[in-house]
Amino acid sequence: MQQYVTKQMLTDLGIEVKDTDADSLLTHLNERIEEMIGAEITESLDDKELEELVKLQKNGSDDELGDWIVTHVPNYQEIVQDNIDIAVGEMVDNADDINEVVQ
Repeated sequence: MQQYVTKQMLTDLGIEVKDTDADSLLTHLNERIEEMIGAEITESLDDKELEELVKLQKNGSDDELGDWIVTHVPNYQEIVQDNIDIAVGEMVDNADDINEVVQ
């Protein structure tokens, strides 16, 4: 799993978590971002491209998958950044609640 958000990013956003809590929170957050990115990518593909992507996910390497996405999803970096921004924005909006829970 790619790490889109790090502990340092949380700290910079005013979310102070212990190392043990940070691991769990970051895992959840990064998995959520990955799911959001995947959903947006699949919505942007036609049926044939979606079929190709599914086959590649099952049988291809990470490098092949990355190359395919770059070729077939020209706005991939924008999709990634938008979804990171959405998830991080939600974290900032809920920073006080998160800080209460983890302390």
